[in-house]
Amino acid sequence: MSSVTDSEATINALVNTIHPSFDYIIVITAFSACLFTLFVILFALSTKESRCRLVFRLNALAIFDPFNSVSTSLQLAAIVFTIFPPLLYDSILLTRLFALYPLSSTPLATLLKIFAFPCCVKCTRVVVLALVLDSYVRNALVEGLTLAEATTWFHNPNMTTEWALQIADNM
Repeated sequence: MSSVTDSEATINALVNTIHPSFDYIIVITAFSACLFTLFVILFALSTKESRCRLVFRLNALAIFDPFNSVSTSLQLAAIVFTIFPPLLYDSILLTRLFALYPLSSTPLATLLKIFAFPCCVKCTRVVVLALVLDSYVRNALVEGLTLAEATTWFHNPNMTTEWALQIADNM
């Protein structure tokens, strides 16, 4: 009986060890398949003249080596530009309410009733996104970017909080 328990514990330890890397490998495999298709289409739709140009060669190079040529700071900047635009878009939607309720003709009490909740949610979202970005950077410095993505995106309660706040913001 103890050998079954030992093997079970060994398998569980193995699964727990490879799980973050496995998620990353699955994502990279899907993106690599897309890049291979893009590379084939690039050659299929190009002419002999266009293949001689520098732009074509740079495009082929970018398709072949998308992950090794990007620095850590550029990847962190990409994360920032990934998580903050939804907040920006929701804020633009909020400003449309000013067209319906102009500041000059709407009583202050009415404006507070309309804008208090969305403004509080937006401020909370900024704080939560800053916490997500902070934990991502801390994990990236300690574990490397590959494991930071796995731990930040799938196991961070702040990310779930951001998604819930985004739903509340869109109501």
